[in-house]
Amino acid sequence: MIQDAFTQADYAINITDPEGRLLQVNHAYLKLYKFNSEEEVLGQTQRIIRSAQTPDSLYKDMWKTISGGHSWRGDLVNQACDGSDVHIHLTISPIRRDGAIVGYMGFSLDRAQQVVLERQLLHANKLMVLGTLGAGLAHEMNNPLASILLDAEYLKEIHLHPSSDTDHQSALAASESVIRGVERMRRVLKHLLQYSKKDDAAGIADIMVKDLVEETFLFMERQLMNRGIQLRVEVPEDLQLRGIRTQLESVLHNLIANSRDAFMDLEGVDKYISISAFKQVQGMVEILFEDNAGGIQSKNLEQIFEPFYTTKEGQMGTGLGLSLSRKIVSDHGGTIQCESGDGKTRFRIRLPKQS
Repeated sequence: MIQDAFTQADYAINITDPEGRLLQVNHAYLKLYKFNSEEEVLGQTQRIIRSAQTPDSLYKDMWKTISGGHSWRGDLVNQACDGSDVHIHLTISPIRRDGAIVGYMGFSLDRAQQVVLERQLLHANKLMVLGTLGAGLAHEMNNPLASILLDAEYLKEIHLHPSSDTDHQSALAASESVIRGVERMRRVLKHLLQYSKKDDAAGIADIMVKDLVEETFLFMERQLMNRGIQLRVEVPEDLQLRGIRTQLESVLHNLIANSRDAFMDLEGVDKYISISAFKQVQGMVEILFEDNAGGIQSKNLEQIFEPFYTTKEGQMGTGLGLSLSRKIVSDHGGTIQCESGDGKTRFRIRLPKQS
């Protein structure tokens, strides 16, 4: 009966030896990963289904946990034998005999439908963030447009009166100013189109952290400065991590939007938002986000990452921004923590340098 239950279970179940070599799998496992028979997998390690989308840090944490005699649970991406992605929720438990670990049993739940809904929610959050940044986008477009218009009128005036002496240096400076303004607008529009697209696995790439931070501010830098909020950025030029750029931007956008709203009724302080980053000894990259917008009350601090929890009044917040941010960071194999005191709020985001 026990063997029948193992064979017929809806969950994909596998049993391995202490080194991770597959000893037994059920039909649901073969179906989930599109194998035709047990012979294709038995004796192999789980590397036959490993995907590059799952960071090394997750596997290290997994092995540290189960080899220490504890169960491990988490979401990850594997790969079927035809190369397609398999999103699962995995639980691994040690198998003991006379107190010693003799193997591991894994239970995999297919998350395909849940992943579709999560991606739709992440995309909806990105569009919502873009909506809240609309004023910043208008400033980013209006300022270079005003400069371009003035320079174009000056150049037109020169050509309307060709007989008068022309200050060629001024004309050249005006032309260069037009080019810079157009390039600035093109950069904003290009990034806007890129950010508004739906994410997929192809979006995973090496990312320069300094570029990530600068592009995060691209939509709302002038908006923040017009509100008297200083921007402090201290990120090494060569610091790099791997991930989905637009998702990580969403994390920073959510933090910036929260800071901006927290500053709304705050007067009498030198307002600032600070982002710094550095490489940790463990091979992780830490991004430190800080503001002095008054801090978060201790009674709220433990709940800020819960879905739909918000302290904003009316229609200002959905309570999903920080919850989705934690999900994004977790999917990248990282962690996000918040601490608050003395009128300041600090978020520590740790991400793998490489997946």
